[in-house]
Amino acid sequence: MTEVSLRLAEREDAATLLAFLNRVTKQSEAILLPGIDKVTTAEEAVRLAAVANRNDCLILLAVADDQLLGLLTIMHQQDHPGAGEVGLVVDQPYWGQGIGRLLLEEGQYWYEHYSSLDRLVLTVYEENARARHLYRALGFTESGHLQEPLPAGGSKTAVAMTYQAK
Repeated sequence: MTEVSLRLAEREDAATLLAFLNRVTKQSEAILLPGIDKVTTAEEAVRLAAVANRNDCLILLAVADDQLLGLLTIMHQQDHPGAGEVGLVVDQPYWGQGIGRLLLEEGQYWYEHYSSLDRLVLTVYEENARARHLYRALGFTESGHLQEPLPAGGSKTAVAMTYQAK
């Protein structure tokens, strides 16, 4: 694989991003994007354009050879002012290659230097030791436990984590 580069998502990435999201939701039950298969390219393009110039939202892509390998989103939470919810996903063939760390470190840099947010938050399944280790290594602290519903029914224990550097 050639060098991985990071870049902001643009309106023109809508079709590629939707194809990526539809693919990765099938790779892990930890990726919960209900209804993603019903989002049109035009709708996604509008969403990408709306986020592009905000200081409380970020959509960052990891790309190599024009292939989308990973995605980081930070989206403000309307019900929790000042909080940006982190979403991180890497295409399964590229797990364990540092792409998630690269995306998250860049997201933290954006948060610390450019965003209006006062904290980053995320939830991760308790059993996902690899992800929890990464988040802790990058300064996230555990702030509670909750039950996350599963698409097929039932629930799993998840850990709420917070990063606050400002």
